[in-house]
Amino acid sequence: MRKSTSLLQSVDSSLGGLSRSSTVASLDTDSTKSSGQSNSNSDTCAEFRIKYVGAIEKLKLSDGKNLEGPLDLINYIDVAQQDGKLPFVPLEEEEFIMGVSKYGIKVSTSDQYDVLHRHALYLIIRMVCYDDGLGAGKSLLALKTTDASYEECSLWVYQCNSLEQAQAICKVLATAFDSVLTSEKS
Repeated sequence: MRKSTSLLQSVDSSLGGLSRSSTVASLDTDSTKSSGQSNSNSDTCAEFRIKYVGAIEKLKLSDGKNLEGPLDLINYIDVAQQDGKLPFVPLEEEEFIMGVSKYGIKVSTSDQYDVLHRHALYLIIRMVCYDDGLGAGKSLLALKTTDASYEECSLWVYQCNSLEQAQAICKVLATAFDSVLTSEKS
């Protein structure tokens, strides 16, 4: 099964009266085209300061099938927030470091001593970033992952300081996918 990324597509939507502009980095299992430049020998890791909003874990993958597109993911998160399953803003003010590399994503404490989450690159299905709609200029970064047996999926929501920061994370993740795909072709 070949996987590549669809690089940063702009999607406009009007959800609940809120106009949102979303940037999407997602896996495209049908595409054989890989774009972007990478150094396959590089183990570099880009780091970003983010806040953790919450997660919806262990959804049956059959339920997650309804979350294929970026707008489906955004709508699902909006409904979960309105139903109280996810908070609208981070419950704690603590900032975390999100490291993105060709191995995946690692979220750790700001001193990088404790790891909050690890998301292996091959288990990341989709990443979406969009304005949170609360008027504070913050953006949400949603990550859809699966488990190693591909039976369940989880949604992880992080808050970024700006849409530009969220888009940069998406771009680095897309480059990480390209790096791995390019090295596999060699």
